[in-house]
Amino acid sequence: MEGRAMIVIIIAYFLILLAIGIYAHRKTKATPEDYFLANRNFGSIILFFTLAATNFSAFTFLGFAGKAYTDGMGQYGIMALGTSFMAMMFYFIGRKIWKAGKEKGYVTPGELIGKEHKSKGLQFLVTAIMSMFTIPYLAIQTIGAGYILQMIFPSLNMEAGAIVVMAIICFYVLLGGMKASGWTDVFQGMIMISAMVMAFAFISHALGGATNATLNTIKVNPALLSRPGPNGYFTIGTWLSFLLLWIFCDPMFPQIFSRFYTAKSDASLKTAMILYPLLISFFFLFPVLIGVWAHGAGIECEADQVLLVMVEKFAPVPISSFIIVGALAALMSTADSQLLALSTMLTCDIFGKKVGYSRVITILLTIFSIAFVIFGYNPKVGIMGTLVKTTFSGLVVLAPSVIATLYWKKATKEGCIASILGGEAIVFSYAFLPLPTFGLLPAIIALLASFILLFVFSVVVRRRDVKNI
Repeated sequence: MEGRAMIVIIIAYFLILLAIGIYAHRKTKATPEDYFLANRNFGSIILFFTLAATNFSAFTFLGFAGKAYTDGMGQYGIMALGTSFMAMMFYFIGRKIWKAGKEKGYVTPGELIGKEHKSKGLQFLVTAIMSMFTIPYLAIQTIGAGYILQMIFPSLNMEAGAIVVMAIICFYVLLGGMKASGWTDVFQGMIMISAMVMAFAFISHALGGATNATLNTIKVNPALLSRPGPNGYFTIGTWLSFLLLWIFCDPMFPQIFSRFYTAKSDASLKTAMILYPLLISFFFLFPVLIGVWAHGAGIECEADQVLLVMVEKFAPVPISSFIIVGALAALMSTADSQLLALSTMLTCDIFGKKVGYSRVITILLTIFSIAFVIFGYNPKVGIMGTLVKTTFSGLVVLAPSVIATLYWKKATKEGCIASILGGEAIVFSYAFLPLPTFGLLPAIIALLASFILLFVFSVVVRRRDVKNI
C-alpha cells in the first residue's frame, strides 16, 4: 500500500508539472520577449518563488544537513547570513539589470555587458564563461535526478531515472519557456518548503522536542554547537569568504541573472528582496538542525545521507516519501532554470533572438546531460570535474564587470576583459597549483584580483585615450 501511495504521489507530481507546461504553452506567444522572459511580467510572488526555487538545489535540501552533521551549526550562520545579504543584490544590481532590459530589450547577461561597452567580443566572453561553468553543473543535476528517483523506486536504475526526469524538464521548458519555468517553480517551491517543514516537525517530535534534541547533541559533542565546529572548519576567514562568495556569486548564475529581466516592476524586486531572508531564516535552519541532532540520536551514516536516514527512522513512510519528492522538486526547479538560461544565452548571443533555435539547443543540452549519465562519466575527474569544483569561483569573477557596467561610467571593455580573464586564470591556478590562500577561499582572492584588474585597466585605458586626444 505504501509503495502504491508513493507511485501515486510521484505520478501526480510529474503530471502537474506537465500540465503547467501545457498551460504555459497556451499562454506563451512565439516571441523572444514572451518565451525567454515571460514578457517581463512576473509579479512579486512568482518572482520571489522562482528566485528561491531556482537557487535552492538538492544540495540545499540534502547537503546542508550533511555539512552540519560533519561540522556543526556554523553551517547555518554561513549560509543564512551570506544568502540573506545576497538578497540585497536582488535590488542593488537586479533593479539596474531590470531597468536596462526594459529600456533596451536585453535578454541575456552577455548582451547587457557587451552592448553597454559596444563589444561583441566581451558579450561572447561573458556567455562563454557562464556556459562553461553551468553546463557541467546541469549534468551533475542530471546524475542527482537519477539517484533521487532511484531512492523512490529502488528497482529503477539510475540511468533510467535520469532520463525520465530530464525528459519531463525538457518537455515543459520546450513548451512554455520562462512562464513554464517560473510557474513550475512556484509549485515546486511550495513542495520543497512543505517537505522541509514536515521533516523538521516529525523528527523534532520523535526526539522529544527541539530543546531535548539539542541537549542530547550537546551531551554527545558540544563542539557541534560552537562556531569553529568539531573540526575547526568554520574559521573567521572561512566565514568571511562564504559571506562574500554568496553575495557576489549567486546573482552571476545565469539562471538567477536572467530572472531579474522578468520582473514586472521595481516593486516586484523589492518584495522578493524582503521575503527571501524571511524564508531562509527557517528553511536553512531546519536541515542544519536535523544534521546536528543526528549525533544526539545516535545516527551513524554518510554525511550526504543523514537527512534521509533521519526522516526514514523518525517519520512515517508516506511522509518520508514526500520529503524525497521535496528533494526532487529542489533539483528540478534548479535544473529547468539552468536549461532555459543556457539555451537562451547560446541562442540569443550566437544566433540571435530566435525561439526555434532555442528549442533545438534545449534538446541538445538535455541529450548531452543524459549522455553524461549513460556513459558513466565520473564528475570528480578530468576537466568536467575541475569545472564543477570551480563553478562558484569561476562565476564570481564576473561580478566586478557586472557591477562596474551598471554603476561606474568610467569602466571600459578592456577593464572588463582583463578582469574576467585574469580572474579565471587565478581560479584555475588554484585548482592545479598549491598556492597560498591566506586563510580565505581561493574564490575570494580571484574576486579581489578581478576588482583590481578592472580598475587598473579601465584607468590606464582612459588615460591613454585622453593623451591621444
